[in-house]
Amino acid sequence: MTGEMLGIMTCAQCKDRFMGCPECVNAIRIDPATGLPPDVIVVDGEVHRNPNPDPEAVRRTVTRPVCDDCVAQHITGATELAADRHERHRRMMQGE
Repeated sequence: MTGEMLGIMTCAQCKDRFMGCPECVNAIRIDPATGLPPDVIVVDGEVHRNPNPDPEAVRRTVTRPVCDDCVAQHITGATELAADRHERHRRMMQGE
């Protein structure tokens, strides 16, 4: 059955280590050259969204996990916490 393995990961946002299901964890794409998502720029110390990210930065990106605490505190939009997604997946696999 999938979804039963846990891994120790480092959060891309807060850099804390956390334990989670690799299939259920929230993740963002990070440009290793900058340490930021490719659609983020910093101007005068303030973070801004860049609607036209550099295509090369997009190609360089790697997927990095984000802990549920950071998702709840820092990420806006339609998100589901990994713990909730994992529980939903477990119930589905068990036919509940």
